[in-house]
Amino acid sequence: MTACSADCPRTRRAGNRRVKGSRVYYCVFRNGLQALQWGGALAILVMVGALYAPTVRFKFVWDDDQLIYGRADYRSPARWLEAVSQPLDFSPNYFRPLALSSLLVQIWLWKDNPAPFHAANLQIHLLNTALVMALGLRLLRGHWMGLLAGALYGVHPALVESVAFVSSRYDLTVTLFLLLALWLEGCLRGVARLWGVSGAFLLALFCKEMALVFPLVLVLWQLAQQEGSGLREKVVRLWRQDRALYGALGGALMVYLVVRYAALGYWLTAPIGDAQIEAGTPLQHLLLIGRTLTTLTGLVLFPFPSITAAHHSELPIPLNEGWAWAQLGLAGLTLLGVGYLIRRRPQVGWLVAAGLVALLPVLNLRPLEFAYGIFTAERFLTFPLALFLLGLVHGVEPPLVPRLGKTAQPPTGTDWKSVHRRRQDADATPAWARSPKPPSGTDFWSARLSMWRVSTSWALRTLIAVWGVGLIITSAYNLPNWRDAETLWKWLTVASPSSPVGFSNLSDLYAKMGRYTEALEYAERAIRVAPRSGMGYVNKGVALLRLGDPDAAIVAFRQATEVEPENVTAWNNFAAMLSERGEHEAAERIIKQRVLGKPPQFMGHQALGLIYARRARLDLAEAEFRKAYALLPNPSGSVAAEGLQQLRSASKWVAAAHHWMNERNLALAEAHLRAAAQRDPDRIAYGIALARLRLLQGRPAEAEQVLLELQRSGYNDRTVTALLQEARSRLRNGAGSTRK
Repeated sequence: MTACSADCPRTRRAGNRRVKGSRVYYCVFRNGLQALQWGGALAILVMVGALYAPTVRFKFVWDDDQLIYGRADYRSPARWLEAVSQPLDFSPNYFRPLALSSLLVQIWLWKDNPAPFHAANLQIHLLNTALVMALGLRLLRGHWMGLLAGALYGVHPALVESVAFVSSRYDLTVTLFLLLALWLEGCLRGVARLWGVSGAFLLALFCKEMALVFPLVLVLWQLAQQEGSGLREKVVRLWRQDRALYGALGGALMVYLVVRYAALGYWLTAPIGDAQIEAGTPLQHLLLIGRTLTTLTGLVLFPFPSITAAHHSELPIPLNEGWAWAQLGLAGLTLLGVGYLIRRRPQVGWLVAAGLVALLPVLNLRPLEFAYGIFTAERFLTFPLALFLLGLVHGVEPPLVPRLGKTAQPPTGTDWKSVHRRRQDADATPAWARSPKPPSGTDFWSARLSMWRVSTSWALRTLIAVWGVGLIITSAYNLPNWRDAETLWKWLTVASPSSPVGFSNLSDLYAKMGRYTEALEYAERAIRVAPRSGMGYVNKGVALLRLGDPDAAIVAFRQATEVEPENVTAWNNFAAMLSERGEHEAAERIIKQRVLGKPPQFMGHQALGLIYARRARLDLAEAEFRKAYALLPNPSGSVAAEGLQQLRSASKWVAAAHHWMNERNLALAEAHLRAAAQRDPDRIAYGIALARLRLLQGRPAEAEQVLLELQRSGYNDRTVTALLQEARSRLRNGAGSTRK
């Protein structure tokens, strides 16, 4: 029996059937793989959602009240443009209109209910997790490790603050649009790609300023996906292919800068007071940068014992602190390690380098603006963490291992038909021809090296799986600490015992709850932890005042102004105590110099209202109370509201008129009496005050007329009679002198 030749029709038909069957097999395989990917992605999102579902029942904590409800213009949709055209109260450089608008819409719809705010944060985090999975699948050509990157991102403890803290909406939204830009860069073509990527970049800029470095991140992201040739050739090829894209990103950046300048009147300005971190000398500043970089990168790999809402450090960092120098050395080794990765595993190295570049705005190259002793925050990792984790899972996958999937691409110059044909030919080869030959020496060691790589890869995968379980446990353990303010501050006193933030805020919380003894205790502990922080003294003064010791309270407020000269609350409380002691001029001067015009904006006007009311300048007090009332997001029950309520009483204005008559300031007395007349005053009290004023003004005839009208109306007492007699006496004598 002879074999058929290749040209035999029977052989050709059999070959066609094999090719067709192979094509169907791989099509089914690819579709099945896609179904597994979708199922895995859905399972990961369900897991992340279940982990963070309790946050919907959490309350507002920390800066939420000030950031969300701190201004009156946040409450009205009609004032939306006014609200978003201003910087946030925390810094004149925080211009984030898009992310702020997402909060404003929720304020208009749900008022003081925190549940929708937390639900929105969770939904954005789930979107970010899904985007990380999509990017991972693209980078790894459909390998399941791409899903693992998203899973690790979704449960990483460094993002607990970003999800559970409503005020981290800015970090979540900027991450959403930056990840979207990376995704659009790979799935769009032509003009749509230019508009999509640059548009997402512009939206990210309007969420948070750290998006400025995205063009550099994109360069490194694209380098991570290029294979072969040297760095110079890659950069040249990248520029030739994508110079239009980078031109579009530059245009988006210009639009942002124009809008920012039009709204604020500047691009960057000095922060208010001493809110900026005290970096010290250039060498101390370098130590601060090293500490910030080491802390953030350390949180990526080993977040288990170091998760805290306040990363504290003595600032400026002392030059004799050994740990600071060690951290600077670790930062240098990190940079050297990234350089080594770029040489040995370019795809991994460029991804890690992109994560480091994304951290540039928050590495204290320009000292950040934080509370006392805090130098960094975990929410800064919300976007860079995605790049680090993508690089991590890419590094675990052995190089040069082909994978199949939706995003897999055939080698250059081939297509799926040629791939199937080669596989078919390999299947048709006789078994004896496919059996391996005895390896030579070189082949033997190459095989051993390949086996070592595979075994190492599986060992690393196992390690990452254990690490991922640890991430879930740590997140689940730390998440309840954000459920309410008291729990958060108590946890912070344990997690960051060297920081005064937890102790001071717990003292303030207890003072508002009427637990003044506990408030005093925690204020004292805050002072012991950080004698240079003013808020400990402020809270101590408030507690002492409520406990009935005003003398000790004013001493505490004075100490607060000495250790922290830019503490607005300290100056406000100190001025209020001076005013209560009758030192009104000194109190007014302090408020105008130290408090007025600084956030919170209502505080200075409210304090001036109280001072003017005590000085019987009710006209000025009313004006200041009205300004404070307009600036208060929830004025009901406030000092300004109470002051305006009291000034509705005409008797207050009549009493003030008598005061100014005693001071011989007849113009002010006249103004206060006119204001009293508009408030339906007691007729006899008003008539007596008006008659007395007319006598002091040398107008006895008008005084007599006012008094006679009172008598004709049935109002008569000794004061009316005495004033009437004096008016008639002056008329008889033709006297125009004022009464002594």
